[in-house]
Amino acid sequence: MQTFLRGFKITGIATALPASVSELRTLDEVYGQEEVERIIASTGIERVRTVPPGVCASDLCQAAAEKLLDELAPDRSTVDGVLFLSQTPDWPLPSTACALQDRLGLNRETVAMDIMYGCSAYIYGLFQAGLLVQSGVCQKVLVCAGDAISRLVNPRDKAVRMVFGDAGSATLIEKDECNPAWPFILRTDGGGGRHLIVPAGGGRQPCSRETAQETEKESGNWRAPENIYMNGMEILNFSLREVPPIVRETAEMQGWTDGELDQGAVILHQANRFMVDYLRRKMRLGIDTVPIAVAETGNTGPASIPLTLSLSKDRLRQQQRLAKTLMCGFGAGLSWGATAGDLSATMIFPPVETGKVTVHGLG
Repeated sequence: MQTFLRGFKITGIATALPASVSELRTLDEVYGQEEVERIIASTGIERVRTVPPGVCASDLCQAAAEKLLDELAPDRSTVDGVLFLSQTPDWPLPSTACALQDRLGLNRETVAMDIMYGCSAYIYGLFQAGLLVQSGVCQKVLVCAGDAISRLVNPRDKAVRMVFGDAGSATLIEKDECNPAWPFILRTDGGGGRHLIVPAGGGRQPCSRETAQETEKESGNWRAPENIYMNGMEILNFSLREVPPIVRETAEMQGWTDGELDQGAVILHQANRFMVDYLRRKMRLGIDTVPIAVAETGNTGPASIPLTLSLSKDRLRQQQRLAKTLMCGFGAGLSWGATAGDLSATMIFPPVETGKVTVHGLG
């Protein structure tokens, strides 16, 4: 699917990280120093952020949203849409977006929806928000994207423990009839879903005593069916095959030449340093064009694109690259998507840290 959406702008972006830092080199005793150093060297990830007990992805997104709303200072009654994009909702039901509507003090006319997507989630969130605004249903939409993926990681599975981190984000989309159109390309290959999956915990395979049992897998990794599994080589091959074409096609939809794209900013999902740099070189883009921001946070899934913007904004602004910003997310599903436009006037804030444990119940 490819299309243009009109009549909206991205007003602001904020992100949030847990205060808890997990230093990967402290895992020497678990995996061995040589193996730990090998993984750090290949992924570029030295530490990850993980939520403490009682804190969910929605709490990180709420912290980012509060920062965004406080800084931009819109009348909260005028925010009439909230989307929560995550693979780690607060509950199987009700919708976490409904809880965020209440916790953020938004009015009862607010459209609230959960979208269960991972590494492509931010692009899908911008697309859905753009649709809501373009259609006239909403005037201002909060796109809250984040994961507390550490809850699904088996601590004895180095393939994911040393890669994934937790983070949240909030982006405000609002009506602007004068803003140029944004191209969107969204693609899906559900046949590859088995390569990045949590097999148990849903309706297909409910949690049970059996699904909680850990067994030893490939390369000495341990996990249970309730833990996340990633076939790293298949995900790498998928990314190298599909990302360069969708980036080029999105740039062409905007009318950007290769040279113009290289003078802008290409914000890729931050799977790891090796993958992002390999994609950059395959697309023949300069180092300054494609930021890499995984060393301190790891792969943060739905939040990785806005988090990269938060961490890289000063350099990108100084080099005047944000006027031509292309964003591309890819991962679980398999799902991938891209969009492009002008973020030079978008307020982008540095990440806020949240260490507070907040337990949100119902009723």
